[in-house]
Amino acid sequence: MEQTGTNDGLEESFVTSVRKTEYRYAWVINNFSVWLENIEGKQCSPQFPAEHSAIVYEKMVKTPKPLPSSLAKDLKTLVGGDNKFSDVTILVAGQRFPAHKCILSARSSVFSAMFEHQMQETIENCVSIDDIEPPVIEALLRFIYTDELASLETMAHALYKAADKYDVPTLKSICRCHILEKLSWESAAETLMLADLYGDLEMKKHVLQFLSVSVVAKVTETDGWKEMVRACPHLVDETIRAMAAKESWKE
Repeated sequence: MEQTGTNDGLEESFVTSVRKTEYRYAWVINNFSVWLENIEGKQCSPQFPAEHSAIVYEKMVKTPKPLPSSLAKDLKTLVGGDNKFSDVTILVAGQRFPAHKCILSARSSVFSAMFEHQMQETIENCVSIDDIEPPVIEALLRFIYTDELASLETMAHALYKAADKYDVPTLKSICRCHILEKLSWESAAETLMLADLYGDLEMKKHVLQFLSVSVVAKVTETDGWKEMVRACPHLVDETIRAMAAKESWKE
């Protein structure tokens, strides 16, 4: 690229170009040389003799990336492993899960309150749980330690209940989303009872919106619906009202 300029009435010409080299790219400025002198820590003005040229090379260096986080992987070794450094045991149906009070307390307000006071669990350093199955407790502890979950296909409802009991809101939210994503006429009645039992208005609203005249015809054939009629008759009334409101809105 050739450029022309004036200086004190004199016309000057200079040429710049790009030349590909083994250093990938180099800017070449013809008839260019920079003479720098340090005078009392200051740089003087550069001089550009016409008989010289300079090539400035820039080598592109790839910046290394840091290693991915290993926090979850490292903490996973504390779940269901040996009892090294553990200070509390979770006892479920004869199965022992070594755990750590500081981690449980940081992730669950229920565990925090339990260990903060001189309760039996604190004195004996053992928490006995008789209303949750061992696989569910293991999944709960894994999430508390690592924020990771195994498949929810077989234990979403049970894990939802455990998350509610021990106040792990993020886990409860994940279970809720999974349950609603998998909602079908086979699971509608059971899910509606779950939402009603735990006061989950968002889940309850979603299930009632899901139900329609055509769907209910199948829902009423399930064991979940029969159990709902027996144990939660008020939900049957709510279902009928919700369907009636939906039909009137269509009209």
